[in-house]
Amino acid sequence: MKQFNNIKKHGKQSMHLIIDSNQLQHPNLRDFLTNPKNRAILTDFSAMEAYKGDTLNSIFKSMSVVSDFPSQVVILKGSAKICGMSGRQKDLQRRLIDKAQTSEFPKFAHDLRKAELGDILLRQQLIDLGKSANEHLDKMLIDTEQMREAFVILGNEYTKEERATLREQRVYTPSMVERLARTLLQITGQIFENAPIVRKTPSSQELPNTLIFRFSLACYVMAITRSARGGMRNMRPDRLRNDLVDMILVAYGTYFDGIMSDDENVNIMFTETCLILAGLFKAEIPALNRLTSSNSYQINRAHQ
Repeated sequence: MKQFNNIKKHGKQSMHLIIDSNQLQHPNLRDFLTNPKNRAILTDFSAMEAYKGDTLNSIFKSMSVVSDFPSQVVILKGSAKICGMSGRQKDLQRRLIDKAQTSEFPKFAHDLRKAELGDILLRQQLIDLGKSANEHLDKMLIDTEQMREAFVILGNEYTKEERATLREQRVYTPSMVERLARTLLQITGQIFENAPIVRKTPSSQELPNTLIFRFSLACYVMAITRSARGGMRNMRPDRLRNDLVDMILVAYGTYFDGIMSDDENVNIMFTETCLILAGLFKAEIPALNRLTSSNSYQINRAHQ
């Protein structure tokens, strides 16, 4: 919870945080929302995590805290829709937000309480939503198996010495930075060329602002770090899927003031992703002033 402790030091300053599913029922989230200026930001994957499994047992618990602060909840547009958006810097945060769902969240919280008290129609609607969430997450298990081999290949590009650098979280060498940038641009170039949801390929200035680019970067850093720590070939499919969901949250966190999570790996990957985006790709990262690491200086030097 190191990141959240750092946030609390900012006192009454307004903060907009992506909320990891492991924090939805945590007292930290309630403490955070006691400041009326703060906002809890929920993604479509936050919702899927809340609905998955035994929906009626899960959703009431997962939404219990935010339902007490419904006017402080911000809902983002669906990830597929955001992936198709441009990376224009102007109004970047605002364009990620689903205004309709955000304004309707107080009603959703009210209906949730009615369902918990036994409203049959509302309970059935929740069950249907849970079924869709489970189906989507199950489909991701198939997709992650297709990505596993790609992650293994990325990890194998690094030498024994470079793996030690990643494992020990030391500064990246210039050759590591160069390889990262080259490989990432190749990967995202292929995605933008082939993805049907992308209307047009972004310019070099807009590219680092796109969700596809930031998610790809987070996945890349996660893959090479996991590889350095023992590899991903034998990782259970559900764990690999969970890693991908985590990296989606990491990518979203780069647009706001950070992530509230008690997952150490999420917090490490968030810091690395922010520093690389700012240092190497000159992206504007709202959380950057709270993140301190010598890696940022190393990345800048290597890029120069």
